[in-house]
Amino acid sequence: MSLPINKRDFDVFLSHAHTDHVFVEVLDRWLTEKAGMTVWYDSRELSGGAALATGLQKGIERCRAIIIVVTSDAFAHGWVKAEYNAAMDERANFDGFRVIALRIGNFGEQDLMKGVTWIDVPEARLDRNTALALMRAFYPGEKCPNPATSRDVFISCSWHPDDSVSARTVCKELVGEGFRLIGDARDQKGFGKGDRVEDIILSCGAFVGIIPFRGIELTPDDESPYKYFLREIDFATTHGIPSLIVVDPRIQRIDDKTSTWLPMETSATECPGSVAVAIKALWEDWDEPERPHYIFYALDLTSDAARPGGPIRHLIERITGMRTIVGDEIHEEPLNSAIMKSLGRAFLVLADLTDDNLNACIEAGMALVWGTNIELIAYGKPKRPPFMLRTLQMSTYQDDVDQIGIINKILRPYRRRIINTEL
Repeated sequence: MSLPINKRDFDVFLSHAHTDHVFVEVLDRWLTEKAGMTVWYDSRELSGGAALATGLQKGIERCRAIIIVVTSDAFAHGWVKAEYNAAMDERANFDGFRVIALRIGNFGEQDLMKGVTWIDVPEARLDRNTALALMRAFYPGEKCPNPATSRDVFISCSWHPDDSVSARTVCKELVGEGFRLIGDARDQKGFGKGDRVEDIILSCGAFVGIIPFRGIELTPDDESPYKYFLREIDFATTHGIPSLIVVDPRIQRIDDKTSTWLPMETSATECPGSVAVAIKALWEDWDEPERPHYIFYALDLTSDAARPGGPIRHLIERITGMRTIVGDEIHEEPLNSAIMKSLGRAFLVLADLTDDNLNACIEAGMALVWGTNIELIAYGKPKRPPFMLRTLQMSTYQDDVDQIGIINKILRPYRRRIINTEL
């Protein structure tokens, strides 16, 4: 039986005909070496003497996505059609499994693969547009509100199959009202020695706690099975974050902090009227977060990459789930102090030091003083960063395709958990 998506050990399975191996090998190297992804590639993963059909099926079950290189040869010969069918079964059974098709040349039988994301590669060459389209396909945007304008809500709940029904019901209602739901991701990089969960809560403008019944009716704050829920609720309350607490009616706290809790059975598949009304009211109660998470992008402000809504900034936001800011978008006075403050409050500073751009170097230096997370990139051959930044590593890229891969590799560990994509 396939593992849940989050427990699989490969990012993507490469499905292809061996006649297309030249393009596929270039794609494999870029995904692994530049983009930092784990790739199941049959020439590397299948051992001699392995049962081919079984090995390919097992390979797909170990991956979170599949890229199907589609040509006439791919569907006329080999295993590609069978791999496509197996992938569609995975997508039907596991939320979040991605099926991505690269159409090479003039292959025109789209009807063979209905309901699949198509990326056209007319000349069988990995270019900038193909690389961008591939990276976007790994980070679905159709369920995600724009991070620059979204109203983020932290969700404290259980996702265990035995007691997550009410949580999913409430979350779907919140999504229907237009909220972007933020969860704790244990593998998210960038929190240093601070409390990860508290930092994420402070980055949101509202808090929703959904506590399921776990066999105990009366609970103190410092004992299982509810202590983590209660700790997060109290933290949000202490910081004045607008909150909605939905609790199975069998649960009571020993103290007197339950007067505003709303009852909802753990197994409920519809929100009670009181909860639905409270969710609508939360939209008006939502407040600007105390410590919003965003990426400060330090670079040559005359470059195309600095353009709001441009492909690189859009990619950064898709990968991380955070909005981007560049220096010339800050207009508070005094300007120098406002930029320094923005650098200090950023979750991450991504600095492109191509040609030792002075402004980007200064902004990276300010961020270093603040102790902000910093990642350095630059165009050209590998080299050391400028003197004041020598304690940091710098990734270099040789062209646009390299740049897209490198950005994914260094930013992916910082990605937020956006629950909208999981519902």
